[in-house]
Amino acid sequence: MRKGKDFTEKIADLITEVEFALQWKQAIILFAIYRSSHVLDDAEASLETKLELRGQELVRIRVRSNSSNVIDTIEKKDQAKSVFSVTDLRQGGGSDRADAYRLLNLHREYFPEEKIRAIFWLTKDEAQELSALAPDFWAFRHRIIDFASNRATPERSASFQGLTWIEWPWHVFESDPETALNYRMQLLVDLSEELEASVMRAELCGEIAGIYVQGKKYSDAVTMINQGLDSISDLEIPEVEARLLLALAIVLIQMGTYEEAYAHLQKVALLDEKIPHVFSLLAQTSRLAGRRTKALGFIKKALNLYPKSAFTRNEYGNIYADLGRTEDAISSYHKACELSPEQIIPSLNRCAVLASTDRLDEALKLLDKIDLSQAIEFEKIKNTRGFEFLNV
Repeated sequence: MRKGKDFTEKIADLITEVEFALQWKQAIILFAIYRSSHVLDDAEASLETKLELRGQELVRIRVRSNSSNVIDTIEKKDQAKSVFSVTDLRQGGGSDRADAYRLLNLHREYFPEEKIRAIFWLTKDEAQELSALAPDFWAFRHRIIDFASNRATPERSASFQGLTWIEWPWHVFESDPETALNYRMQLLVDLSEELEASVMRAELCGEIAGIYVQGKKYSDAVTMINQGLDSISDLEIPEVEARLLLALAIVLIQMGTYEEAYAHLQKVALLDEKIPHVFSLLAQTSRLAGRRTKALGFIKKALNLYPKSAFTRNEYGNIYADLGRTEDAISSYHKACELSPEQIIPSLNRCAVLASTDRLDEALKLLDKIDLSQAIEFEKIKNTRGFEFLNV
């Protein structure tokens, strides 16, 4: 935790503004300009401690393409006891990834009407985009506090959310998903309702959910997993329950529901901590939710259990990239490639880190060696933050 005078004074400024809003029962909209993810982490940790003393909870909101309306998250919380810390506006949905800005502009009246207390953490680019794309919301601000000059730690080296792939607990990713789905659905219909068939029913539900995930039908996948859990609710079969809960967490991660996914994964760890990828996924949800230190602890535990897991090594690289530890990230991605040469995602992540640290020539040289015909939704990857170099 940084303790520099400049940083401390700016945290005090934020707290003072929030205290006035609490005292007068009014809304407060603060814009905090920052440069490094380390500053954000330390600032949120400091704010969280100080707000707890005032009976307030710091609610972290990370904008993603499938959750670009921050008001949806705010409405689910106890607003009287919450201060909202919003980041990653550039991750908003839409073809230009600007939905988050437009939604703020559209619903700007919500903040003063509901007396919302919110701090929007903006990079300099995001600040410019917010003023241009949401000028009315920009005008609602109460104060701008500049943390960008505070550079006690190095900047994050790669401004991207590292790519991952799905390791489903059942091997069902087939070339003809429709046929595979129909076959398993018929098996499910034909199954006996007797208790003895419960485990087979649960396993089929897990396989069917995997086919839905393959087609990005996440709501259908959740429904099927819950059906599988219901089928074994009267039985004590921890290994099957753990696999279904792991699958449910994987789907929730794809949906951007990280806190719920984290809760399910914790239960999986209690049921069977040696089930593959549980700690890797706990690390992934922690990273995506902005808890990088916790993510690092989980990924180290995962590596102790499965040192030869390419999935785990790739996530290790993602965490290192998020922490600004460039060389460690590159090394982790390289190890993932060695463990699973057929998987191209670690190589793409490695290229992204190289490109983001002014090593574009190295990135493009490595890119030439990758069989991009394997890439799933390559056009989408090219338009993901941090992977713009793929358009070169």
